[in-house]
Amino acid sequence: MNQTILQTLFLDNPEIPGEIASFCSSIPEYVQAEQEYNRVTAELMDLIGYERYSEFESALTSHLFCEVRAYYLFGLGLRREILEGIAG
Repeated sequence: MNQTILQTLFLDNPEIPGEIASFCSSIPEYVQAEQEYNRVTAELMDLIGYERYSEFESALTSHLFCEVRAYYLFGLGLRREILEGIAG
């Protein structure tokens, strides 16, 4: 499949973030987890200050991004192998 088409569908689509946010807000467990995260975030910022917390959150976000990307790419590789096995 043409890579430009895939990029347009999945990377350059401005509607995706809104759709994801809408989907997540429809999941009670997600909403509850987000509320708990916000509560704990405020508590930590009170204890260690905004700058220190921001530094921590930046490092955590970077780490989680890399981990989620690895899971995603691993899953894509498995799906590719399965599809190639079926087609071959």
